[in-house]
Amino acid sequence: MSVIRSKWGIGIIALVTIISSMLVLNFTGSETTPEFKISSENVVEIKEDVQLDPYGFNIINSKVEEGRVKRNESLYLILEGMNVSPQVIYEINKNSSGVFQSNRIKPGQRYIVYKEKGTDEPHRLVLHSNALEYVVFDWKDEIKVTTGQKEVETRIAEASGVITSSLYETLLAQDTNTLLANSLSEIFAWQIDFFRLYPGDNFKVVYEKRYVDGNPFGIGRILAAEFENKNEEFDAFYYETEDRAGYYDSEGNGVQKALLKAPFKFSQRISSGFSHSRFHPVTKQRVPHYGVDYAAPQGTPVLSVGDGEVIESQYRGASGNIVKIRHNGTYTTAYLHLNGFASGIRKGVRVKQGQVIGYVGKTGRVTGVHLDYRIYKNGQPVNPLTVKLPPSKAIGEEIKEDFMKHVKKLEQQLSQMENNSGSTMTVSLK
Repeated sequence: MSVIRSKWGIGIIALVTIISSMLVLNFTGSETTPEFKISSENVVEIKEDVQLDPYGFNIINSKVEEGRVKRNESLYLILEGMNVSPQVIYEINKNSSGVFQSNRIKPGQRYIVYKEKGTDEPHRLVLHSNALEYVVFDWKDEIKVTTGQKEVETRIAEASGVITSSLYETLLAQDTNTLLANSLSEIFAWQIDFFRLYPGDNFKVVYEKRYVDGNPFGIGRILAAEFENKNEEFDAFYYETEDRAGYYDSEGNGVQKALLKAPFKFSQRISSGFSHSRFHPVTKQRVPHYGVDYAAPQGTPVLSVGDGEVIESQYRGASGNIVKIRHNGTYTTAYLHLNGFASGIRKGVRVKQGQVIGYVGKTGRVTGVHLDYRIYKNGQPVNPLTVKLPPSKAIGEEIKEDFMKHVKKLEQQLSQMENNSGSTMTVSLK
């Protein structure tokens, strides 16, 4: 019996020794560590007193109210209605210099007021000029006036359609942003006369659609487009590198040409075309008419169709008020019968493409209001409606491979689209 007891005693002592050794090893850096489980019972949540609104302000201790500018209401009246002291309002106006013009405030503008919880004391006003841009007036600790912008989300959209009367009306009937018409006409202005589209002309376009707070806010850049005009197909792809950005066709040729097809921003009716023998309504004789007459309303802005230098800006007899622009060694354009000249337009001045140079009138030997627009190639008059304009710089061979890969992806996207006519249009966001 004593032998058995001694064996049990030795076993107990050995077990205690092993357990003690394990504990010592754990406390002395052993690789074996005790398992520790995290549960909802042993975790304490740390609460932060921070809650940021869309403008980046902490509103945890603020009361936020929204309002709209009323008719004949000024910034002064808005602040006064919030019981802001005249001295603070004066300081706010003084700090607004160069940042905000108080006379620009209009009825309907949205504003947000921040008040201290418990006291209802206002300390900040955010005034929106539109859905994107706003001005912050802050007078809690110090008076500050700053500007800001909401975040813009960009999505890729697709649109297509068949022309029935005009590009603008086609987009309008299909409930698509009509700004797309302006962008397309600017891209293809060197190839297509958008004032003379035909029923059956069609288009496909991939473009950026912009959103602010989840609501549509205009369009961004057109990424790719195809346009069929009078059975002739045109395409354009936006391509950007470190040293260039612009639109090119599928072969890498620049889409933008040297001259616009017409000297107006919006459509104007052609009342008389280019002719080597036309009956003149004033002289009652047949004489050449080396221009195109646009029957635009008096005062309509006239645009320079290209970059160049003004070589004539004066009143010249039967031509009335005339502006003549040399674009390069080959092309010169002239704009006759102007009502007047735009500010700064005089001989020797450089102008940019799309710049206003004058206004439609009826000066000189005319029977009514119109613009006589002319193009000269190497000094000889050419028909503005049929002249082939030179292309801009093409894609270089060193980046051609990358460009073609870029175009191929966009071409596949365009090819998967179908033209829609009538009042329906498919616009898919991705």
